[in-house]
Amino acid sequence: MNETPARSDLGQVTGRGLVLPDDAGGPPRALAVAYTRYLAAACRRFLAIEAELPAARRPVHGRIAGLVRQALQRDQAQMLACFTAPAVGTPLQCLALRPEMDAYRVRIDGAVGAMMPHLLLEMALRRLLPDGQAVLWEHAAPRLASVAIGGELIPPAYATGLRFSTDYLAAMEGDAEVARVPVDPEAMHQVLAEESGGFRFARRFWSTGTISWLATIDHNPIAAFEAHPDKAGNHVDLGGHPEEKWVGILDEAFALVERFMPGEFAEMEVLLQEIVPVGCDDERHLSASYREAVGTIYLTLHPNLMTMTEAIIHEFQHNKFNVSAYSADYLVNAFHPLYKSPVRPDPRPLWGIVLAVHAFLPVAELYRRMRDARHPWAARPDFERRMSEVDLKNHEGMEMLRANAQFTPAGRAMFDELEQLERRHLGDRAARGLDNQPTASHLA
Repeated sequence: MNETPARSDLGQVTGRGLVLPDDAGGPPRALAVAYTRYLAAACRRFLAIEAELPAARRPVHGRIAGLVRQALQRDQAQMLACFTAPAVGTPLQCLALRPEMDAYRVRIDGAVGAMMPHLLLEMALRRLLPDGQAVLWEHAAPRLASVAIGGELIPPAYATGLRFSTDYLAAMEGDAEVARVPVDPEAMHQVLAEESGGFRFARRFWSTGTISWLATIDHNPIAAFEAHPDKAGNHVDLGGHPEEKWVGILDEAFALVERFMPGEFAEMEVLLQEIVPVGCDDERHLSASYREAVGTIYLTLHPNLMTMTEAIIHEFQHNKFNVSAYSADYLVNAFHPLYKSPVRPDPRPLWGIVLAVHAFLPVAELYRRMRDARHPWAARPDFERRMSEVDLKNHEGMEMLRANAQFTPAGRAMFDELEQLERRHLGDRAARGLDNQPTASHLA
């Protein structure tokens, strides 16, 4: 058996099925294939990073890599699932950026150092460590966060290391054990509630939409990096509002997705791990995602429910495209030259234009489905105006791609789906007597 699934075992990421999923039910096949291939590649990446680590970390990495290989033999799916944890997968992917991002090297090194005990925690929670065997992490005692426990475990301040097993997590001071909690989440919280002086717990995750989590902790070491000219990074910030307010509007937004875009909602159940709050703005909405932070989206809080729903679909579509791009190329001329963007004020490579239309065509589809169902929001005066604005921006972006993009076969398959969706939307506009020519504001 291979250490991780071979690409041929998982089928091909062809680009087809990565725009709008089938709403008829069943598993979202295209995304599931792309995500499994991504997780398999992440696992292979972890097993191969020893030379990139500081010399002091290499022996412990070797021990953990051996445990990962054993776990793959026992339960490959569960072992790969450990790499869905943002505290594991995101720092691992950011390691490749270390040579080119001098300003972020210290943060990347710190996140990668904490990644390995987080991986041990995820393996312990899934009972992937060998029975009866304890694994020692001697390089300090970092805080450990996981959605499985709902937050962050904080070891005693004097702890110098951690010991992991399938039954317990212990804090060590030298060779002495100074605190212990069960690994089972329910038993862990019972012990944490009854004891003092040992591990402490801080809640960091709130369930939202039944499929994801609002996370007030972020393990992305490059979150402060921002390519958008109107933003200054993506830092955890509730914007002065309680978590419950965030969860309330996110629940409403997810309910709209589930009702009107059920295929998309099913895909979110597969891929969307967490939503990181990055402030509040009543005038505009700013959201983000990172290629390296698969499964994470960053959102500001906005009072308009449609704005929040748009942002969730938009950033989730970016996640889908990003995860598939780890195992398939879509454009020959993806990054050079730069072109005017239909949705951003700065010039963008064609890769950015593809990301934009891939994200906003499903948003336009949501508006149509809500309109056709006569949802109360569709009667609001700004609803039709916003749908028209998105349509024309999509058309502008698609025209730019038709004129300039050099697609690979996978890219052509994906673009064919985008064109099918665009034709339906433009046909709908024409049938209602609307002009499909972008306005001067879109072309400026």
